[in-house]
Amino acid sequence: MFSSKNNSVYKYFYIACLFLLLIILPLIFSNNFNFNSGSFYVFPNFALAGLVFISAYLDVYSGWIAAYIIFYIYGSMTPLNPAVFGFSGTLSYAASYVIWRRIPFENAITEILITFAVSYIFYLILFLTVFYGLKIDFIYWNFLFSYVLPVSITTALVSPAVFYVFKKAGLGNFLNKRKLIQI
Repeated sequence: MFSSKNNSVYKYFYIACLFLLLIILPLIFSNNFNFNSGSFYVFPNFALAGLVFISAYLDVYSGWIAAYIIFYIYGSMTPLNPAVFGFSGTLSYAASYVIWRRIPFENAITEILITFAVSYIFYLILFLTVFYGLKIDFIYWNFLFSYVLPVSITTALVSPAVFYVFKKAGLGNFLNKRKLIQI
């Protein structure tokens, strides 16, 4: 009934909608609910977990483009410049891509460890860009220990669930066989 080309269009649409949900969900919760544990922000960044998933299956060029687009959209929903988020997302994708290529197996523990490392790298790059590049002054130890560390831990702990949703939808095999952007 559906041709292979139509099926791939639906898969791309499904990937885009899933990433939009992963981007919007933390923003909705952080803006509408007080999701702080005292002075610590603990809600995970689902888009980073999705980024780690696609880095395991995409090649470097299409993954960089996808990471930039995803995090540019993510950044456009925040008060900062979207290009800053796109830059941080692409460097995080590169780190995740390199880590995935060095590890020959995939299980929940490696997903958690890689997601933690990539999340910490993402927020560190974002912090350095904002603090040094844009010269916005704030207490960096407070930011690193009350925001970056808790968010990286919770993002890493929920990453197996995000991976499971992507795998259940068959996106791992789909992304592995096709290129996200064909030239």
